[in-house]
Amino acid sequence: MIVSLSSLGLGLIVGYLGQRSRMCSIGGLRDFVLVRDTALLKGVGAMLVAAWVAFGAIRVIAGSDAGFGLLAAGTTPSGVAACAAILVGALLLGFVATLSGACPLRQHVLAGQGRVGAWAFLAGFYIAAVVYTSWISPHIGSWVV
Repeated sequence: MIVSLSSLGLGLIVGYLGQRSRMCSIGGLRDFVLVRDTALLKGVGAMLVAAWVAFGAIRVIAGSDAGFGLLAAGTTPSGVAACAAILVGALLLGFVATLSGACPLRQHVLAGQGRVGAWAFLAGFYIAAVVYTSWISPHIGSWVV
């Protein structure tokens, strides 16, 4: 029950901040490349700094190795094939997000505001997540430590 309530509370906070800030990592990169506008890119920098501070704080508090290495789905990839799979997936997500005009965070905010195009994007996003979890992830288990 505590996990559900804290997830709901954190989701409400992140949703509110996402809506108010218009944060979009793909939009920030797109605007910078096309018109050299850095307004949305500042949010990407703030997100990276916050993640860096949070992982450092978790490492100090927990006294563990959390946050070391490249984390993907809770595993540390090893080998060229695993790194290639992560790179291809990241490039594909970035390409599709650029074509749709927003990153997944922004699409969630737009879907909450009632945009049907964002609903279609998120439907494809979650179908791809199910396909990855069901068919792709079991086959790359031998690629990860």
